[in-house]
Amino acid sequence: MCKVSIIVPIYNEENTLERCLNSLHQQTFSDFEVLLINDGSTDSSLEICEKYEKLDDRFKIFTQENAGPSAARNLGIDRAGGEFIYFVDADDHIELNAIEKMYDEAKYWKADVTICGFYRITDKTITIHEYPYPRGLHEGEACRKIAIDLLDNMSPPYLPPYAWIRLIRADVLKKHHLRFAEKVKRNEDYLFTTELHFRIDRLFIIDEPLYNCIESKDSITINYVRDYWSMAKHIYHELMDKLPHEAEIWEKLDLMLVKRSVLAFNNACRTQDKDAFKKEISEIISDEELLQAVKMTAFSSGFKKTGIYFLLMRMKLYGLVKWRYSLKRKINTKKDHSYENY
Repeated sequence: MCKVSIIVPIYNEENTLERCLNSLHQQTFSDFEVLLINDGSTDSSLEICEKYEKLDDRFKIFTQENAGPSAARNLGIDRAGGEFIYFVDADDHIELNAIEKMYDEAKYWKADVTICGFYRITDKTITIHEYPYPRGLHEGEACRKIAIDLLDNMSPPYLPPYAWIRLIRADVLKKHHLRFAEKVKRNEDYLFTTELHFRIDRLFIIDEPLYNCIESKDSITINYVRDYWSMAKHIYHELMDKLPHEAEIWEKLDLMLVKRSVLAFNNACRTQDKDAFKKEISEIISDEELLQAVKMTAFSSGFKKTGIYFLLMRMKLYGLVKWRYSLKRKINTKKDHSYENY
């Protein structure tokens, strides 16, 4: 058994893949394996993977038909032989001492999950993401509080749900049968890591940025996603089913659904299809579970998290909500024509 299994899902990443794999090959830590999950790539990604497999016998290639990053990560988990599991996205890269630092802290503190800081890199800026929690060990109730905070914490400073900032003890995944939801195409990290945090007792946070997250204009997070609201509802139902049935958690889940509805409206605004836009906002605004969540959420919490949107929904001024997002879609459409679908 090696100490760390690094899982890299890959789909048509020929432009960034070598940078990513170089950062793994050159790690100051040596006792690891790299599982390259080729998710049906049609560019030269597989050839690049084969180059590194020949260069370094710690690199192993697994190929599947294109099924998405969640399926690729799950295949990696199933094939991993390490004591710990770590995920890296193929368009990002890590600092050369990242695995060494995370593993050393995880072993010393006997942490179930170890979280590192990260750089958020765009074409114009490099920023260090700030966490609301101090460096060090969080165990017992402190660990549980962070898990509860994850349910609705989406505004800075916050702890993101990204899988790639977490070094995870493999036994935790095996014991609780934790896997990524393959039907969810957006926010799959959120569902996975939120459930994960409710299954652990010891969490260690490193405040030093060890991961480089590259955000480009082609990022999926700024593109329209079909069926976003149905995926948000799926996450809501999964967490309602899997998490402890406690009033505090249910309240947080209701607030989470309200916040996800805002994201769903913003997502709908990105479509070029006017009829699809109208259908989606009508579906969201008439959703009985959402309307109930708005009703059950304390006004102070809802307004603090979603502002005027919550006020309009609470007052049942649905026509104004539709008008507000129709206007936003028109602005987005003009920007799309100006900036080549940025």
